[in-house]
Amino acid sequence: MADFKDKKLQQLNTLIEMTALINSTFDSLYIKEKTIEAASILAGAEAGSLLLIDQKTGELFFEVAIGDKGEEVKPIRLKKGSGIAGWVAEHGEPVIINDTSSDARFFKGVDNQSGFSTRDMICVPVKAKERIIGVLQVINKNKGSFEFDDMIILHALANQVAVAMENARLHQEAITDGLTKLYHHKYFELRLKEELDRAKRYRHNLSLILIDIDFFKKVNDNFGHLAGDRILEGLAEILKKNTRLSDIVARYGGEEFAVILPYANQQNAFFVAERFRKTIEETDFQGIRITISTGIGYFDGEDMDFDYKRFIELTDKALYRAKDKGRNRTEIMTLQ
Repeated sequence: MADFKDKKLQQLNTLIEMTALINSTFDSLYIKEKTIEAASILAGAEAGSLLLIDQKTGELFFEVAIGDKGEEVKPIRLKKGSGIAGWVAEHGEPVIINDTSSDARFFKGVDNQSGFSTRDMICVPVKAKERIIGVLQVINKNKGSFEFDDMIILHALANQVAVAMENARLHQEAITDGLTKLYHHKYFELRLKEELDRAKRYRHNLSLILIDIDFFKKVNDNFGHLAGDRILEGLAEILKKNTRLSDIVARYGGEEFAVILPYANQQNAFFVAERFRKTIEETDFQGIRITISTGIGYFDGEDMDFDYKRFIELTDKALYRAKDKGRNRTEIMTLQ
């Protein structure tokens, strides 16, 4: 009886911790990883994973997988309805399988490809607003067999993951531009304030790049607004691919973009801006060629009165200097 009470208390504490975690961050991947870890520990399982449904193909893919062969299963994709996980995703019902070899739904392909050996498992659907978005599963009970209580705790954790994913999605939609999927202007200003405050506090470098597509109106006039939208989307992808995870990339407005570069000095920022400019100049946007002008503002961490509005003004001056000098070039402005 004492062991049963201890297990229930541990499960309750885990659910409370997961709820607190969900309310404290929008990092859905971190929450997913923590949820799988908790599920595996509470169910006493050898491995665990979260599979999500690819909305384009309907296939299941391993978003998070822990255990001895966690990395090996990551590239595997399951067709709709394939295997136990596919069945759960299709029917929306949880299952306990205590002998996979005797269940006709079990798909051996994952074990064959990963080198893992699945004896028993629990699979539960992950639902967001009654829509099935994936499957949470634990595999191979370390001692004894999986029980109904194990499925109950797994189901509760699946609900927590669904809430986290929905919260992250809504948060992302609220702070990003619908077309380019980059941060929008308001969020950019908020992050610039935060990064500038941090640069002052720790006296480190901070650079800001403003980017403007040269003669973008001509693109819309000559090729249409759909072609213009494709260019904006393509340019956004180039910016994301050529920045660090710590950089903040935003659509500043219209055909203008902004990139915040924490800890970047003038030389670093110039290198990044020129990489943007050259890559975009060399890119064929479905038969259309464009160039950009870039302006760089730089803060060395010393002037405590320097605010984000002056930072933007400084960078804007550099951008207009690039335009005045013939466009398709990079200019830098620093505090006098």
